[in-house]
Formats: sequence, structure tokens, C-alpha cells
Amino acid sequence: MFSEPHTPTNRQALLSLIFSCLTLFSFCIGFAPIPFSSLVCYPSAVLFAVAALLTGGIGLYQIRRDGERGQVLAWIGLLSGALTLAAVFCFTALAISLFPFLLDFFRHNLNQIKFPQT
Repeated sequence: MFSEPHTPTNRQALLSLIFSCLTLFSFCIGFAPIPFSSLVCYPSAVLFAVAALLTGGIGLYQIRRDGERGQVLAWIGLLSGALTLAAVFCFTALAISLFPFLLDFFRHNLNQIKFPQT
């Protein structure tokens, strides 16, 4: 009839999970066919990812030090934050490297379009 003492969940680990959910949400909304959504969503995804990484790392340190619960929450925040940062930087590098080809494509194709004369 004795109950175990309740070990609290680390708040930083919980914040890391919340930031990782916000990171994934804002990163996925960036793919939506809404004009200029990527200009708002990708920078916010980077900010949320950095917050998830920081709070996850602090949470893991505090969990090891104090013996609290929430190690899985902190790891989820760390991994989703790192993967989202990597994906955003890869997409950004890809967009920058393809931009000159895209300009040439439009320049070439716009010259071939015959506009009706009025």
C-alpha cells in the first residue's frame, strides 16, 4: 500500500518536445501552396529548432544531474531540431545552387513566347 515517490518530469525536456512540435509544424507549413509561406515558415522553423536543441540539451543535463524523468522527451526535441535544421539548410543550399539555372530557363523560355499583337 506504499506508493512510490513521484519523480517530476523535467520542464526543459517538456519545452523541448513543445518546440519540436512547433518546429515540425512550421517546417511542414512551408511546403503549403500558399504564396510566400516559406518566407515566414522556414525562419520560424529554424528558430524553433534551435530552441528545441537548446532546451533538449539543458534538459538532458538536468535529468542526469537531478534524476528527473523526461529523457525521451529531451531526445525527441534534440533529434527533431537537428533534423529540421539540416533539412532547412539543405533546401536553402539547393535553392541557391539552382537559382542561376532557373533564371536562364525563364530567360530562354520568355524569349520564345509569341505574344499576340493588338
